[in-house]
Amino acid sequence: MAQKPSKSRFPSTPLEASSLVRVSKTVGISRRAIEDDVEYLLYHFISHPTQTFHDFDRLWHELHFNHVHFACVKREFRANYMNAFYKSFLDYFPSTITPMKSGVLFSLYFMYISQPAIWGKNRIRVTRDLYHNLFEFYVESIDTDTNVEAALIFDKLRESEAFLFVEEQDPDGCFTEEKIEFRKAIEMNQRLEDFKKTKMNSDPIKLCSNDLLNEYKQLALEYQQAKRETFYTPQATSAMKQTLKETANIVETRPRLLRNFLLNSTLGQDETDIVQQVKRTGQQLLNSKRRKIAKEATLAHLQMDMMNRHAP
Repeated sequence: MAQKPSKSRFPSTPLEASSLVRVSKTVGISRRAIEDDVEYLLYHFISHPTQTFHDFDRLWHELHFNHVHFACVKREFRANYMNAFYKSFLDYFPSTITPMKSGVLFSLYFMYISQPAIWGKNRIRVTRDLYHNLFEFYVESIDTDTNVEAALIFDKLRESEAFLFVEEQDPDGCFTEEKIEFRKAIEMNQRLEDFKKTKMNSDPIKLCSNDLLNEYKQLALEYQQAKRETFYTPQATSAMKQTLKETANIVETRPRLLRNFLLNSTLGQDETDIVQQVKRTGQQLLNSKRRKIAKEATLAHLQMDMMNRHAP
């Protein structure tokens, strides 16, 4: 007879125990699960063809993301629980992918306003440096007339007094005994957190972002124009005449036909095509990452269902 799989409802390692987010006196949620949900939401958003407030609103409701509030129904644990989400979102703000910054602000806004009234509003903890970065993005967006929706959402959060200014973004909720018992696990979690931030800053998708691609496109256009001007010089037609003679044994002296040969050769190809190729590659990377995150989330939910079915 096949033995039923045994699933423990308790953390199996000190590393898991030290990274729990308490939702009651005896229950905690894995911080990794919260981070996975946040990552899925943000990458799902930036993989859309457009990244408007309307797109995010539709995605938020399609994923029923506001339901995360009901995983913690004890008022005394709500602040710590909400901060786990706020911090996970804000960890992505340093990203060089501009739509990611917009996604972070949209997420904070929806997370803040969707809190059930019965528990009150838990504000978004920000340090001075973090708020400065948010404000700089706001000013730059208004000045350059880009990411205007995200800037307006930031302004709305300010008007709602949604930000709570603190010295430390993550409150110290551990007892002294816990710090002693899980010292090594806490240190390892911190190293993993640092590694995760380094990984986000080194995301290859940033190379496909519109900001960088605009610079490449401008450079490609300038190069394309310089080539066309070169093709209409006597030196270019003379070089093409010599090339045809040496490679195809064709004698051609008419400048117009020699220029046509140049324009239709590989030298005459549109240099801006590479920008479109990079955009397509970036979209493929985003789609692949979204599918991978979705698959991991599905497996996690299946494991959770198994645990619930086999729980006494």
